Order: sequence, then C-alpha cells, then structure tokens
Amino acid sequence: MLERIRAIIESKINKVLERFEDPREQLDYVYDKMLQKMHDLDMSLARAVAARKKLEFTKRRILDRVERLERQAKEALKLGREDLAKQALVRKHTLLAEVEKLDKQIEEMKEDEEELKAAREKLRAQLAAFEARKERLKAEYETALAQKEIKEAVTGLSKDVASVGSIVRRAEERIEEYKARAEAIDELVAAGGLVDYLEPEERDVIERELEKARIEAAVEEELRKLKEGS
Repeated sequence: MLERIRAIIESKINKVLERFEDPREQLDYVYDKMLQKMHDLDMSLARAVAARKKLEFTKRRILDRVERLERQAKEALKLGREDLAKQALVRKHTLLAEVEKLDKQIEEMKEDEEELKAAREKLRAQLAAFEARKERLKAEYETALAQKEIKEAVTGLSKDVASVGSIVRRAEERIEEYKARAEAIDELVAAGGLVDYLEPEERDVIERELEKARIEAAVEEELRKLKEGS
C-alpha cells in the first residue's frame, strides 16, 4: 500500500515538474507576472492621485479660512479692535505656512505621479513586445514539438516496415521451400520413388493420383495459412 501511495505521489510531482518545464507554461507565467506588475502600478498611481487631490482640497479649505481671517482683521481694525486684528493675522500667517508645506507636498506627489506614469508606459511597451514574442515562441515550440512527434512516428513506422519486410521475406522463403518440396514430391510420385513409403505395391494408378492430390491440397492449405499469417 505504501509503495502504491508513493508511486501516486511521485507521478503527480512529475506531472507538476513537466508542466513547469513546458516553455509555454513558463512564458505564460512571466506574462502573468508582468500583468500583475502593471496592475500594481495602476493601483499605486490611483492612490497617489487620490492623495494629491485630498491635499489640494485641504489647501483650498485653508485658503478659504485665510480669506475669512483677512476680512475679520479688516473688520476688527474698523471697529478699533487692533488686538483682534492681530489675532486674526497671526492665524492667517500660521495657515499660510501650512499652505506652503502643502504646496511642497503636492509638487512632490506630482513628481511621483509622473515617475509612476513613465514606469507604467515603459512596462506597457515591454508587455506588448513580450506578448508578441511570447506567442511567436509558443508557436515555434509547438511546431518543433509537432516535427519531433512526426519524426518519431516516421522512425517507428520505418522500424515497423522493416519488421514487416523481414516477416514477409521469411514467409516467402518458407513458401518457396514448400513449393520446392511439393515439386520434389510430384517428381518422386511420378517416378514411383515414393511407392514403398506412401502406399502398398498393389495400389493402382488412381489411388496414387488421389494421394498426390491430397498432398498438393495440404501443401496449398499450408501456403495459404502462411500468407494469411504474414
């Protein structure tokens, strides 16, 4: 039982190894990996764009607050509240400092986006070139495999034909041998050379002819069987 289980496991392992030894499987595997990399780049680019837009939205909200603080500072001065005007301006410049930081981050993210786009376009071109090459190589492999199978079949056929030819030659030789024996028997019967062995001295001519006919029939029957067997 253990030997049988081990044989089954080894058979399955060999099938897996043969699959990965197949160039078509290897090419498809590499192509799938490249497609996955393209997908990863697309996702990274989408996340980068979303993050940049979020920063830009935050920047717009801060600038809206900056404008509101400017209005508040002007209104406070009109009302003689210089202290409130200063508070508003302090908050305004604090927010403007945040805007500068956001601008820097936004520019950096734009640069990252451009790098991702360039990498994606480069990979897209490589993917298109590899796909065409992959299909060509797979076609060449399948052609070579078919040619190999054809040559193996032709080689096997040649061996079979040679074997059949040998059998036919042996059959022909045996047929010729039996024909020669039959002719020799005919000559001996005709000359009376087989009288002492085949029949009593008292048999007449008709009985000898019947015996001759039976012998010829037996020879012909055996020849027929030999021909059918070849």
